[in-house]
Amino acid sequence: MKKITYKETDLYNPIRTLLTQQGFTVRGEVKGCDIAAVKDDALWLIEMKLTANLKLIFQAMERQGATDWVFVAIPRPRKARDKHFTQFAKLLKKIGIGLITVALDSPARLAQIIHFPTGKDTKNNKKAARVKQEIAGRTVDTQGGTQEKVNTAYRERCVRIATILEAHAPLNGPALVRIYGCEGDASHILRANVYGWYEKVSRGTYSLSEAGRAYLQENAAQNLIVYYRMKAL
Repeated sequence: MKKITYKETDLYNPIRTLLTQQGFTVRGEVKGCDIAAVKDDALWLIEMKLTANLKLIFQAMERQGATDWVFVAIPRPRKARDKHFTQFAKLLKKIGIGLITVALDSPARLAQIIHFPTGKDTKNNKKAARVKQEIAGRTVDTQGGTQEKVNTAYRERCVRIATILEAHAPLNGPALVRIYGCEGDASHILRANVYGWYEKVSRGTYSLSEAGRAYLQENAAQNLIVYYRMKAL
């Protein structure tokens, strides 16, 4: 029988489903963390691995600088009394980190919280604020555990402007804000032109560059580009 191999990304959707059912807004690959979830003022951070190891613990401990609600997520052990899993769970409890398992060996692939972190409250600090701001700035999710380039909140704004220019150029920053509802930093994004997607046609006015047009065409199937192309019509 051929051995089934899994990827870290296989853990993501079951965990996302579990958290969204509890009212969280969930995003993958946020500020270096596999999963970040926000509900009211609560911030949960989750690191995923296919094996329970020290690297996973070190990553989770680093996330404790932003919030007490830090979890690690691993596949459910195949044996109910797996000694390594039991010892790993005890260690997590001692250092205040929560544990989530995903039943990858089951067709349902359900995620389950085995135990919660032992911290008291979400830390109200700059790290937590940056994570929450990044989540709020994203419309389309990125799958946690992926090795692909992440669509950050800033990159998402750049994509949105590119799709609008593709359909309605030439435009300036104020028009992007006033007519198309872009963020207030649209003029700055056009001037900075970080990705080379815009081309200046006159003072303060831009169209889509050849690089921008090529990017949209090469990545036309991306959910983010499909979403903003539809909105730009």
